[in-house]
Amino acid sequence: MKEKVILILILILGLVFRLYKIGIPLADHHSWRQSDTAAVARNFVKEGWNFLKPKIDNMTPLHPGTPNNERLFLVEPPIYNSIVAGVYGLFGVEVKYARLVTIFFSLTSLLFLYLIATHFWGEKVGLLTAFFGAVLPYNIYYSRVVLPEAMIICFSLAMFYFAIKWLANGSTLYFVLFTLFSSLSFSQKTFPLFFLLPLAYLIWQKYGFNLFKEKKLYLWFLVAFVPFVLWRFWVGRFPEGIPANLWLFNQGNIRFKGAFFYWIFAKRIGELILGYWGLPLVILGLILKPKKEGWFFHFWLLSLLIFTTVFAAGNVTHDYYQIPWAWVLSVFLAKGANFLLFEKHEDFNRPLCISSFILCTAFALAFSWFQVRDFYNIQSGVDLAGVAVDELTSKDALVLTGDSNDATLLYNTNRWGWTGGYASNYPNEPNVVEQVKQMGASYYVTTKFDRNSEFGKYMLNKYPIVKESDQFILFSLKDDKGR
Repeated sequence: MKEKVILILILILGLVFRLYKIGIPLADHHSWRQSDTAAVARNFVKEGWNFLKPKIDNMTPLHPGTPNNERLFLVEPPIYNSIVAGVYGLFGVEVKYARLVTIFFSLTSLLFLYLIATHFWGEKVGLLTAFFGAVLPYNIYYSRVVLPEAMIICFSLAMFYFAIKWLANGSTLYFVLFTLFSSLSFSQKTFPLFFLLPLAYLIWQKYGFNLFKEKKLYLWFLVAFVPFVLWRFWVGRFPEGIPANLWLFNQGNIRFKGAFFYWIFAKRIGELILGYWGLPLVILGLILKPKKEGWFFHFWLLSLLIFTTVFAAGNVTHDYYQIPWAWVLSVFLAKGANFLLFEKHEDFNRPLCISSFILCTAFALAFSWFQVRDFYNIQSGVDLAGVAVDELTSKDALVLTGDSNDATLLYNTNRWGWTGGYASNYPNEPNVVEQVKQMGASYYVTTKFDRNSEFGKYMLNKYPIVKESDQFILFSLKDDKGR
């Protein structure tokens, strides 16, 4: 009973931390990707739910020279977006509700992680695992963003848990749940597919070479991958809605270069996730002799190493690609912490072990927070510019944003339109503005405007200002001063 109370307190602590700045505009770290995810959910409300054709706000081609007039955004199946849209339908379209959906999946993931760790090592390690998953600053931030990763992690952990339970007692219910969450997990992003390695290890532990005689495994494999295959077949019919992705593998031949190791293992895992001082606990957890779990968690870690290596450029470029790492590292942190706190060895001084745990944990969280705290800062002027466009323009107005190819400003205007990525030289070329105007754009807004540049002088001489502040400027493209 005491352990359950502690678990509830950990979940409450995790919830409280994740509510930090939950109401800020969607203009924080990695808002460019969050904006597209949030736009799909909002457009499900605006245009009606169409699971097979999720749409963003951005009419800018995802591939140069390939129009995407339907605004299609065909990445993962929009399960997360659909759930957010359902919540929007109940409470209204506000970003904080999307963040609450992410938080729900994050806290559910903590519960599954606790159950997995407890199954192998008992309550103490399970609670420590949940604790680290709840309080790591990197994990906290990415457990409240408008991205599907938290949901996918939840599906993956549920898949692991029900696989473990099914293999332990052969329950048909656990097999059904294992299969269900496998199909949900594999149908989404690429990284869950790499979890086939630790899954294969669990199955091998149970059956050995007899696994080929287990008919249920063939059924599981078939059902688990049908949604993945069907979705890939469907989106292949609409290449204009698929963002460029080949660069994720090894753009710039970054794989295994010094920069690859520096960004992944020093900056991201060592500094951002573990705050330097979490490394001793992780290493201790890694080298402790496996017990009931065998090498399951080591294979889980190995699967992420393979994922990071395969998608080397993507992992180096985007720190949110390391989200899966935080969850398995929480397990190894807990193993190391359990050794220091509860294992008795004659060669170790117990007070120093406890002091080392406190010191490592406190410094790890403090130094990680020092890096993560800036993630909550919003892009200057984006929220104010968005409000101005939403208040001063008609609801059907098409907007041109001039910041960059980042869709954050466009999302905050609550309008459809084009971003600065429409052409490689945009927004500094008048001819591009005129071209997009002919396509229907009626307003131009930016938070990055140089009045003394050639482009700035052109806009000021040709188009009237609707509103200007020290953080943004809004032009009407409907009226031409030169007429």
